[in-house]
Amino acid sequence: MQPRGRTATEAAVQPETKYARLGGDRIAYQVLGQGPRDLVMTTGGFSQIDIVWEDPGIALFLRTLASFSRLILFDRRGTGASDPLPPDPLPPWESYAEELVVVLDEVGAERAALLAQIDAGPLALFFAGSRPERTSALILANTTARYVAAEDYPIGVPAEVAEAVLVQVDQLWGSEALARDADAQPSQRRAVPPLVRQGAAHRRQPTGS
Repeated sequence: MQPRGRTATEAAVQPETKYARLGGDRIAYQVLGQGPRDLVMTTGGFSQIDIVWEDPGIALFLRTLASFSRLILFDRRGTGASDPLPPDPLPPWESYAEELVVVLDEVGAERAALLAQIDAGPLALFFAGSRPERTSALILANTTARYVAAEDYPIGVPAEVAEAVLVQVDQLWGSEALARDADAQPSQRRAVPPLVRQGAAHRRQPTGS
């Protein structure tokens, strides 16, 4: 179990990456800070908890969060430093709740506030709704309940626009051009391509392939 307290020296450096297990899969996580509240920050299907520390702006943001909380970061299975996943079938997106539970159990967190960004919004909403006893607060940043518009969600992006975005991302994948199109700050444009290449979901090849 992860100890709650960390010294000032430990807080000034990148935290150690450790692993929780869900079945036979390893889920990478980090813990820093010693505040009275547990806070989970997650970006859903796009994450790399080791690489993000190379961006000074992100590192400052994470250390600021850890100045008033015990900050918990983790990579979902199939992303970043966690185990890859087979291409078919992928687990349902609701499995996020199971992944977060094993991480919380591993670090001894009974309840945590969730700070969900980008595509993690629906995941965090599902976790808070299905496991209210493990959720102390829900913070949604730069996210939506869903992305594509539907009959019961007219404020979403039209399907044809979403398809065009996917085509553009595929063409510019891992390049600085993708960072420019995403309106990243100039200082972040060199950091974004390796984060994209190493953070986005990678898949384990089937045995024997």
